[in-house]
Amino acid sequence: MPQASNTSADTGWLKAISDVADKDNVYLSDQGWVYRHYKKDDKSVFWDEIIVAGAVPSGDSPAAFGAASPTFLTGDGTNAPLPDLISLTIGGSATATDGAAEAYTTTLVQTNVTDATYQWTTTDGSAVISAATAANTNVTFSAAGTYELKCVVSSADADGAETATIEVVVS
Repeated sequence: MPQASNTSADTGWLKAISDVADKDNVYLSDQGWVYRHYKKDDKSVFWDEIIVAGAVPSGDSPAAFGAASPTFLTGDGTNAPLPDLISLTIGGSATATDGAAEAYTTTLVQTNVTDATYQWTTTDGSAVISAATAANTNVTFSAAGTYELKCVVSSADADGAETATIEVVVS
């Protein structure tokens, strides 16, 4: 098993592998090198991931894995981007035929969001939404008219939501 080492030079690979990894969030634990992922801007909620497991060399002073305030590696002083939902758009036709399935898609612009959840709704209360909690869906409108089709994407990681709406004319 690889041996963990407590030198800054040994972590140069971290930034080379990932654009979002932040050396300021790395610490040496009693189980190996750990990366702390923050779920809130104020750093009050986090989870730790062992990135290099192994024995800690004698003479080092590791923190306990999951410690509230470990000694972090001195990094570059630049924080990785926090999870954020930036924008949401809906793709698909603004016209549909009564009783025919029409495909609709979403384009979500985000950073570091791993738990995006989707919810489709329409003002046509009798419409059939084939996948109401998926990024893309088919909608079969029940009658001629003008309806609003909306998708809301939410995330606990980003503490927020993005909403997109289009008007669909059904004939």
